[in-house]
Amino acid sequence: MASKLTWRSLRDVRVIFSTVCGVGFVRYAPGTVASVVGVLVWWFWLSEFRGFYQTAIIIAIGAIALYCVSSTMRKHGIGDDSAITIDEVLGMWVALIAIPKTWWLVSAAFVGFRVLDILKPDPVGWIETKFDGALGVILDDIVAGALVVAVLHALIFWFGLGI
Repeated sequence: MASKLTWRSLRDVRVIFSTVCGVGFVRYAPGTVASVVGVLVWWFWLSEFRGFYQTAIIIAIGAIALYCVSSTMRKHGIGDDSAITIDEVLGMWVALIAIPKTWWLVSAAFVGFRVLDILKPDPVGWIETKFDGALGVILDDIVAGALVVAVLHALIFWFGLGI
C-alpha cells in the first residue's frame, strides 16, 4: 500500500521519528528495512547494555514513539501508514532483549519477528484489531517481539544456545 505521507512530511520532527528518519519511505518492504535498521542499532549500541537497561530504553523510546505516531496519524489523517516504521524498530529491539550477541541468534530473532509481523497470527493480529490508533500500530509489533524473545530465551535456557 502506498504511503499517504510524503518526503515533504519530514519537515515535522514527529514524522521524522515515526518514519525512522525517512526509512519508511523506502519503496519496497519499508517494514523489513526498518527492522534491519533496528538490528544494526541494537548490534552497535543497545546490545552493550544489560537486559534491564535495554528494556528501560525501549520503554522510553516507545513512549516517545506513541506520542509521535499518534500526532502524525492525527495531523495527516492516516491510519497504519506503511511509512510509519518506528514500530518495527521497537518490535525488533524487544525481540533482541538480552539475547547473546551472535549472528545466528540475531538472525533467528529477525526472521521470527518478520514472520510474526507479516502473518500476524494471534495474539499479534488480535492486538492490532483490538487497539485503535497509535497504540495498536505499536503494540502488535511489541507483542510479536515479545513472543520471539520468549522463544529464544527458552531455547537458550534449555539447550545452552548462544553461550
